[in-house]
Amino acid sequence: MAAKGGTTEYAVLGMLALGPGSGYDLKKRIEGSVAHFWSESYGQIYPILAHLASQGLVERRLERQKGKPDRQVYSITAEGQERLGAWLTAPARDESFRSELLLKLFFGRRRPLEESIRHLER
Repeated sequence: MAAKGGTTEYAVLGMLALGPGSGYDLKKRIEGSVAHFWSESYGQIYPILAHLASQGLVERRLERQKGKPDRQVYSITAEGQERLGAWLTAPARDESFRSELLLKLFFGRRRPLEESIRHLER
């Protein structure tokens, strides 16, 4: 299932399925949940939000804030939920995964255990 924003589009839709939020909120939500295996930048999130809004997959509302700039809060629409559901049921693309940390931990058995522990604590 091809989308203009690729997987970023679905990451944003998925985060909005968890609850409404601004681009800032979505970035923080990503960092607090899936960042160990998935990341998105503000430079990816904001253009995708505009694209999703133009496609009717999300709705945007202005939230006034006292003493702060107004913010755009997005929520997923029924059509957005359907698009996300279709993506969730489609097979995942094959991807290679490389992790220097896991490689170091694998070979770390040849070194003092404390070195591996330091890697994990970072």
